[in-house]
Amino acid sequence: MDDVTEKLSKVEINDGKEAARKNTPDEQRGGEQAQTQSPPPSSSPPHENNSGKKEGEQTLKQPPPPASPPTPTEPAKETKKKSPNGVPLTLEGVAKAIKDGKISNIVVMTGAGISVSAGIPDFRTPGTGLYDNLQKYNLPSPEDMFNIEFFRVNPKPFCELAKGLYPGLYKPTPTHCFIRLLAEKKVLLRNFTQNIDTLEFGAKIPKDKVVQAHGGFSSARCIKCGLSYSPEFVRKEIFADKVPRCSKCSGLVKPDIVFFGESLPKRFHRLSAEDMPKCDLLLVLGTSLQVHPFAGLVDEVDKECVRILFNREPVGQARAMSGLPDKEQLKELASSGDMRAHFLLQMIERQEAEGFRFGMENNVRD
Repeated sequence: MDDVTEKLSKVEINDGKEAARKNTPDEQRGGEQAQTQSPPPSSSPPHENNSGKKEGEQTLKQPPPPASPPTPTEPAKETKKKSPNGVPLTLEGVAKAIKDGKISNIVVMTGAGISVSAGIPDFRTPGTGLYDNLQKYNLPSPEDMFNIEFFRVNPKPFCELAKGLYPGLYKPTPTHCFIRLLAEKKVLLRNFTQNIDTLEFGAKIPKDKVVQAHGGFSSARCIKCGLSYSPEFVRKEIFADKVPRCSKCSGLVKPDIVFFGESLPKRFHRLSAEDMPKCDLLLVLGTSLQVHPFAGLVDEVDKECVRILFNREPVGQARAMSGLPDKEQLKELASSGDMRAHFLLQMIERQEAEGFRFGMENNVRD
């Protein structure tokens, strides 16, 4: 164990945050097929064969002998992983489980990606995302557009942005209609959405099935005195290029969109606590899973619940920490009183327990 202890002593710990080495994704080939190159012709001088002719003088090549037929073998049996509750980890298997009634409490988590096809940009896609196109507002950082303290000082940028995002300017996408279909089939438990575009309601998803985790434009209030205002008032002011003001205290009036620095709605906390333990299929659609506490919902479902991510790239993955001793060796060190080993063991187990487990040997549900 001396080498393990030496290795352990070299591990740096900074405020409980691991500095795990990230795996760089393989380069995408963009559909190009690999080209095979023929071996270069031999540069060795020709030599004479038994007939007295030089091989270099031959005009006809003898065809190669036919290859021996392959020995027939028994076809390999395809093994498909199944979740602990017996649902195959394929789209076909999940769809069949829904049709057979084995899945009946579906929770859908949605982000800005599902509204891109409606013409609304998402937030974080390089080049086209909302955060990459806010230079004209001269913000200290892109996230300040939705920062409550920045809004108190300078509400104009948000009001200009809201004018282009207001409900009624866009139509629901096929993804919104799919969620409505789940509701019509009586298998949608809840749709938790980060989106503020209200396209869920445009798609006729029942309002009681939708939780706007980050609020929306359907209500508004003064951030100073709390007086409520109709969405029509805010819309009229914003489209007149004005900053909505409270008639009582002259405070700023904003739609009930949750900004950074504000609490999420109580309904989000109440229904997520009720729904996630009941969930038997979690669909995560078009979200980067970078904003908490919303992103943490993926870990609130039962360990037997199948989880499917639909996104441009894998996100929210559990990460195996590299450069550390084996867990069993850490357990042995921790049992002997090594507090550093005990802390690292807890950190590894916590890291491995959170997020999706794509590509991991112990993945039985993602």
